[in-house]
Amino acid sequence: MPPHSTPKRPRGYTLLEVLVSLTILLTGIVAIAAFFPTTVRQNRRAVDKSIAAYLAQLKAEEIRRDDSTGRLLIREIRFMTTPSTPVSFAADPRFAYSFCGVSLLDPVDDSDDFRDDVRVARIIVRYSRAFRPQQEILYELRFND
Repeated sequence: MPPHSTPKRPRGYTLLEVLVSLTILLTGIVAIAAFFPTTVRQNRRAVDKSIAAYLAQLKAEEIRRDDSTGRLLIREIRFMTTPSTPVSFAADPRFAYSFCGVSLLDPVDDSDDFRDDVRVARIIVRYSRAFRPQQEILYELRFND
C-alpha cells in the first residue's frame, strides 16, 4: 500500500438508498394494482356489449326471416311505445331482449319517429333479471323490414 492512501472501503448500497428504491417500487406497484379492477370491469363490459350486439343482430334476422305475414310483426313492433316483456336468450341466459318502437337509450333519436313513415322497430338487449336485477340496457338495435 502506498504510504498516504487510505484503505478502500467496499462499495455497496446504503440502507437509505435501498429504502428509497423500495418505496418507489412499491408506489408503482400500488398504482398499477389500483387500476387493475377498473380495467377488468371495463373489459368485461366491452365483451358483454359485443355479445349483446351480436345477439340483437341474430334476433333481427330471425324476425325478418320469420315475418312472412306481409311484415305485420315488424310493423307492430314499430308502433310499440313501451318495451315488451324481456325474454332471455337461449344462447346466453345472462342477456334478455325486448322489442320497442321508441328508443330507450336516446330520446332525441325519436324526435321525428312519431310519423308513420319514419318509425323504426328496435330490439333492446339488457342483462336478464336473474343475472342483474336492475336489467341495465346494453344495446339497442334499430332495424327495418
